[in-house]
Amino acid sequence: MAQNSRAIGMKSFGDRLREARTASGMTQEQLGFALGVTKASISAWENGRETPSFRVLPELRNALKRSLDELICGVGPTSTIKPHDGDTAELRAGSVHERTLLVRFRALTAKKREAFLEILKP
Repeated sequence: MAQNSRAIGMKSFGDRLREARTASGMTQEQLGFALGVTKASISAWENGRETPSFRVLPELRNALKRSLDELICGVGPTSTIKPHDGDTAELRAGSVHERTLLVRFRALTAKKREAFLEILKP
């Protein structure tokens, strides 16, 4: 299945993990040490032979400074955010933090949104 997802242009978890690790300037050995696992485990994750346990995911997020949405689902700072509540244009978040704010803002009730926007007024 990993080959099939690559054929249609989708990155696998292993690909995203490798990219995040190298972007962080870490070797497999360094990441493994940070997570309390072996270099072989990191290699197996990156090559799609195994997946990390749930207990490791929060540590993985912290070590790579990436959201789990980005690592697991491929939803990251350059992901398109779909229009919501009458928005007509797609939006692009500039960072993971902006995306998180937008997603959480959209989850608020209309009244809480209005209160939040009032706080932001100059």
